[in-house]
Amino acid sequence: MTRLQFVADTAQHATQAIAAALGVDVAMIDDQFQLVATSKTFLNKRGTDINKSFVQKVNETGSSVIPNPGHHEFCKGCKYENNCPETAEVIRTMKYDGEIIGVILMVTYTQAQKERILANTEVLLEFIGEMADLICKDIKLGEAMANEKLVTKQLQTTMDFLDDGIIMVDRYGTITQSNKTAQKMADINQKDWINHSIREFLPFQVYDFLINQGRSLKRLEVSAQNPEKGKFLVSADPIIVKEKVAGAVMHIEDMDQVHNQVYEYSQTQIRYSFDDIKGDSPEIRAVVNYASQISANDSTILIQGESGTGKELFARAIHNHSPRRNAPFIPINCAAIPEALLESELFGYTDGAFTGAKKGGKPGKFEMAGKGTIFLDEIGDMPLHMQAKLLRVLQEKIVERVGSVNPIPVKARVIAATNQNLESREYLHKFRRDLFFRLSVMPLTIPPLRERKSDILVLAEYFMKKYAARFHSQVKGLDQKAREQLLIHPWPGNVRELENAIEYAVNMERSEKITKACLPANVCQSIQLPPKEQGLMARIKEYERLIIVQSLELHGSSVPGKKEVARELGISLPTLYRRIKELGI
Repeated sequence: MTRLQFVADTAQHATQAIAAALGVDVAMIDDQFQLVATSKTFLNKRGTDINKSFVQKVNETGSSVIPNPGHHEFCKGCKYENNCPETAEVIRTMKYDGEIIGVILMVTYTQAQKERILANTEVLLEFIGEMADLICKDIKLGEAMANEKLVTKQLQTTMDFLDDGIIMVDRYGTITQSNKTAQKMADINQKDWINHSIREFLPFQVYDFLINQGRSLKRLEVSAQNPEKGKFLVSADPIIVKEKVAGAVMHIEDMDQVHNQVYEYSQTQIRYSFDDIKGDSPEIRAVVNYASQISANDSTILIQGESGTGKELFARAIHNHSPRRNAPFIPINCAAIPEALLESELFGYTDGAFTGAKKGGKPGKFEMAGKGTIFLDEIGDMPLHMQAKLLRVLQEKIVERVGSVNPIPVKARVIAATNQNLESREYLHKFRRDLFFRLSVMPLTIPPLRERKSDILVLAEYFMKKYAARFHSQVKGLDQKAREQLLIHPWPGNVRELENAIEYAVNMERSEKITKACLPANVCQSIQLPPKEQGLMARIKEYERLIIVQSLELHGSSVPGKKEVARELGISLPTLYRRIKELGI
């Protein structure tokens, strides 16, 4: 579109005004030799043909008065040469910032019209020059308005691209502009929000700081007026013009999102080493030495062990002992994330991949891990269709975001963990055999606490000192009966259960030594070993009862749990049910 076409309506009005005032035909031709505006009779008499050579010669002179159309040197090559119906022409170029944008042409067809305009050529040229100036001013104004709209659109697009809320207000605190994130936070659309006071959304304190006092805000936590229960972190700066507040720009973060980001960041910063794994038993020392050895390479590791044995602690220690220690450690609990969201959490998604997808998309955990370590906890609970996708990631070292077909290289090391028997889940068609082999390149099994009883008191002493210092307790040790009870208990919850028991006891104990009475009830109710005075059959029966009870505590009394108990003990499920009934369990 040429500049003259940009203001075609204005040009047409000016053309008709000149024609009506002077009683002549008028036309405006742009720099591409196109008719942009004409008086009513111009097209009927002249048509739409434009003599380009004629216009170019006029552009060279700036203005021309032609008293003999058809016989003038400018008319050479025109179809009306030597036979022109016009009696006179007055023509002038139109310039915008020194650049020719077109011409204004006045035409007469009678002798009277000719005499009238030839007698006043200087005045007419000045007049049409002023009209040209008016049109150029309209062009400048239109371009300025278009540029302002473009800048406003660019600013709005940039603001909408941000994940945090942005609000702009004028000197009265009235909202003039906001992005979609801010509107979503306030549950108000832009149409309803614009021209409303910021005081309808944020407390008066924010308005007072910015508008009345002209002070900046740095991450001030506030409760929103609407929605009433919303909490936000507000940063803002006033806009000062000639030492007066002319408005303000605010940056708003949802506190829930801030907490999530802090949590995610803190998870990557927790530093554990093998020194944090307490215990002197040969069983735990052998596992620690093995874990230390395999931490140096990049092979995939599968950590197996019952709940509470410290699988994530081992994973973090391996990461921090590896060459990847300065890169992120990204943990993800495969059992805690809804199945529908697990793929997007692991692999990320593109903009618009699904309803509610964040604008611009989001990287998945594999991308976030970079050259670090991704820890897939509770891998045994991963859905089968996701197992197939994870297998492809492990094999091909690439991921594809949800909604995209572009592969992204994966450089992170994978450590998986489970408290389930993956081989039995494979038998039940709940875990892929090929994935099991791909994960367990370097298998690591953590023994349960009941199989390393010499560590029980070592761990108990460690936890006692930890919580005594935290709670400013006078507790300094364990009495003999408490020690015996800790050794008797089967610890189905392993180290985590022991830590919780000691924390409970430190809270409850008022003397310097933890007594049996201050241990949790479930620890004190553990089945005692049968006394030596009993006969052989009675003792065997009591041992059998103890073993079944401990297995049930470990795997649960549900049908799947009992199936696992039967498999572990090497008996059939009906036999297990019969022994439970006979032993009064």
